[in-house]
Amino acid sequence: MNIKDLYYFQRLISTQSYTQTAADFYVSQPTISQAIKRLERHFQTTLFFRQAKTKALVLTPSGQQLLLAANDIINHWQHVNESISHLRQHTLRLGIEPSVSEHYLPTITKPIIDQGLLKSVHTVEMGANQLVKQVLAGQLDLAISGNLDQTLDERLAVTPLRPFDFKILASPKHPLAQMDEPTFADALKSPFVILNATYLNKLVFRQLAEQLSIEPQILFESDSSTLISGLVREDLALGFVSDVTMLSHQEDLVELPIRGVQVPNVHINLIRRAHQFPIGLFKQVMDIVEQTFKDDAQS
Repeated sequence: MNIKDLYYFQRLISTQSYTQTAADFYVSQPTISQAIKRLERHFQTTLFFRQAKTKALVLTPSGQQLLLAANDIINHWQHVNESISHLRQHTLRLGIEPSVSEHYLPTITKPIIDQGLLKSVHTVEMGANQLVKQVLAGQLDLAISGNLDQTLDERLAVTPLRPFDFKILASPKHPLAQMDEPTFADALKSPFVILNATYLNKLVFRQLAEQLSIEPQILFESDSSTLISGLVREDLALGFVSDVTMLSHQEDLVELPIRGVQVPNVHINLIRRAHQFPIGLFKQVMDIVEQTFKDDAQS
């Protein structure tokens, strides 16, 4: 048995045709038949049978188990090939969430430049959910992403870098800023301006409102921190921000803690596929990222 036999088996079940499967791989039909026989001899079982009326290939329980395993093996094999190719080319694809990028990318980039790695590290920016999907699909090697703790996939190796701390941002003129220990329910009586779906803040904000069964008033969603701080400053809305995405030019605004709801655990994480071993360039970049966050926490 070899891995190509698994490829043939997977495609045969998908196409339901020996002829089509052979054509897809540019081999003869007997090659596909022999691969199936090798698999059945190896496992000493029948993997599928052909239904009399429809001629469909129907998996046996053993065949169902092998197909699930074949899907995983083939995915891992493709990821290994990609990883070795990048090691050979001395390249690494790093994804970073916009809110994290705004605060940390300049600090991360400096040691990458100092160590002569800039040409080898290709950085892209995208939302947290998309980052996780692309790491799992092998399209990214590493990602720095804000994640709800319960949303992380067991196929990922996760290094927590730092927690998020969420706050309400208000104008000093806003009634909320004059109250003693206002709750989140008090805040939801006013309209909010929040970061858009590219940022994790929106998901956390929605979860907090759902705890209170209150539909929040969203005045505006934006990826512009300047616009958000301007609307809050003019007392047109409250802002919902994290200490990672604290807005520029907000020294004259009031930060209020979140009270009366259970704030979900959210961390910035360094994520990779669990079977991806940190060696060479991979380990160099991981060390740079981890040291950047460690230095930031100590400053």
